[in-house]
Amino acid sequence: MFRRRKSLTLLQTTKELLWPSMGWKRALIYTKNRLIRLSDTTHSIALGLSIGMGVSFTPLLGTHFIQAGILAWIFRGNVFSAMMGTFVGNPWTFPFFWWGGFSLGRYFFDLWGIEGAGDLPDELTVSIALDMMMTEPMTLFMPWMLGGYMLVVLTIPFSYPIYFLLIKGAKAARARVIKRKQEK
Repeated sequence: MFRRRKSLTLLQTTKELLWPSMGWKRALIYTKNRLIRLSDTTHSIALGLSIGMGVSFTPLLGTHFIQAGILAWIFRGNVFSAMMGTFVGNPWTFPFFWWGGFSLGRYFFDLWGIEGAGDLPDELTVSIALDMMMTEPMTLFMPWMLGGYMLVVLTIPFSYPIYFLLIKGAKAARARVIKRKQEK
């Protein structure tokens, strides 16, 4: 019923993920409306969003959906909202998230006296980063992993109240609109 008449090619699907043809504003409004209409509790939706946002700090790109879904299921958050929360991590925010994760991890490696956590090279490219992770994981990947998961733990308690209030207000506004329509 809700399928396209003509399926998108892989290239078109990738383009839609990176830059929606409906525009970012409409895509965000659509996502917001989907979250508000979830029949779950405000707590569960807000927790799911917070978990999804937190998981975006981890360096395990490609597993964020899986991590968010599993953590939301374990902590009784909404799995769909957790997956939507992972979109906070995107090509524009990942460099900042990952720099923060690496810096925090390197700080704790130095604090605990763990050898091997080095500085990032001035000219860091994806191929250099992958090579560093494979040949000397303690230099880049392990501090990044530690810092990323520490940021997950720090992010969830700070983002949860914000998401809770936003979802609560949006659900109340939607309830008022529905009530107004029923009274007519």
